Amino acid sequence: MKKLLRGVVVIATAAGVGYVVYKEVLTDEAKQNIKKMMETVKTSYERINEVINSVRGDVMPDDGPLPNVQTTMQQWKDLGY
Repeated sequence: MKKLLRGVVVIATAAGVGYVVYKEVLTDEAKQNIKKMMETVKTSYERINEVINSVRGDVMPDDGPLPNVQTTMQQWKDLGY
């Protein structure tokens, strides 16, 4: 329980310090650069996600065996298998 509480305190402190630094210390130009960086990361993530989805491909329903497969299956059936 103490470790969890300690972790929450550390995260809250880091977030508070980050907020104060962003609001009070950084110049307007630095803030704009941070916003541009976040937009670049977001755009990159979306592009990478699209590439991964295109590699996975779309699942198409199976219309049944192809004609050559049907012929082979019939030949095996005729042989008794």
